Amino acid sequence: MILVVDDDKDLVRTLTRIITKEGYKVATAPSGVEAYELVKQSACKCMLLDINMPKLNGAELLMLMQADGIEVPTIVMAGFDDFDEQEFMGFESVVGFMHKPFETADVVNAIRKHALK
Repeated sequence: MILVVDDDKDLVRTLTRIITKEGYKVATAPSGVEAYELVKQSACKCMLLDINMPKLNGAELLMLMQADGIEVPTIVMAGFDDFDEQEFMGFESVVGFMHKPFETADVVNAIRKHALK
C-alpha cells in the first residue's frame, strides 16, 4: 500500500488516481494524526508526505515514526519554494523530495523506485 498524506483533497484524488493506475493500493490521510494511525497498523510500502498540514505536520509525523521505530520510505512533498531539504535529511526514512506542482511521471518514477508492488 502507498500512503498519501495531504490535506489538499484535489491533490489526494489526483495522486490516488495516478498511483492506482500503476497497480498499487492507496490509502489516504488528511493529516499527520490519521497517517500515524495508518502507519502503525498497516504495511505501507511508501509514503508521499506533505509538510504543511493541520493537527500534526509532516516533520512531527516523521519524528513520531522515528521515535517508534516505524520506517516507511517517505517522499516529502512541498508546495513552497523556500523549502529546506536539509531539514529532513536527518530522518532515515526520507528517500526523496518533490516540489509542488510536480509531473505525473515524477510521482510514478519515485514510487517505482522506493516501493515494491
